[in-house]
Amino acid sequence: MILADIEGTTSRASHVREKLFPYARQRLAQWVRLPEAHEVVAEVRAHLGDPDAGADEVTQVLLAWHDADEKVPPLKTLQGMIWAAGYERGELTAHVYDDVPPAFRRWSTNGEPVYIYSSGSVAAQQAWFAHTQHGDLTGHVSGYFDTVNGGPKKKAGSYLRIAGSLGVPPSEILFLSDDTAEVAAARRAGLRPVHIAREDSPVGPDSLNSFDSILALRV
Repeated sequence: MILADIEGTTSRASHVREKLFPYARQRLAQWVRLPEAHEVVAEVRAHLGDPDAGADEVTQVLLAWHDADEKVPPLKTLQGMIWAAGYERGELTAHVYDDVPPAFRRWSTNGEPVYIYSSGSVAAQQAWFAHTQHGDLTGHVSGYFDTVNGGPKKKAGSYLRIAGSLGVPPSEILFLSDDTAEVAAARRAGLRPVHIAREDSPVGPDSLNSFDSILALRV
């Protein structure tokens, strides 16, 4: 069973920083005022302790979280909504490395389910893999985890929670990530982590630099 990170693992980290984040930031104020963002606004108001906080105040909180790259659910939910709309309008295309689609196809065809675990919302993950430069890859993904249904990615308990929800021992999950802290947390939980060193990642003695290398592993 495969559990894969997105940013820096299946996809170029700079794509998020240089394309998606600016796209969402420019549209936060507009989206806060839309009915679709009602639950997000309510969560920010609860955070502020002010059920009557106006749209401008809510926007400022979201912008501060955005600029600090905070992994908070209200922000991630709204970013995901904005990106999904951008994908549907053809204004955005998600990046995946060229070695990812054939690996996903091989794993899923061979009965090795592929799951995604990212700090981005589940909706954002689904939209991402539905709109890549290689087309729609969601048919090869069995499920998605974020910080809401999975938990913080640098906590071992999150990986135990995911293993429990999948109904498998942690040792049956091969976890792929470019983040060494996530790799360490997964190892503490009993998963089999693999550090992926793409162009933006530090290289360690056990790092692999492509999904082609992972295909050689016994999974």
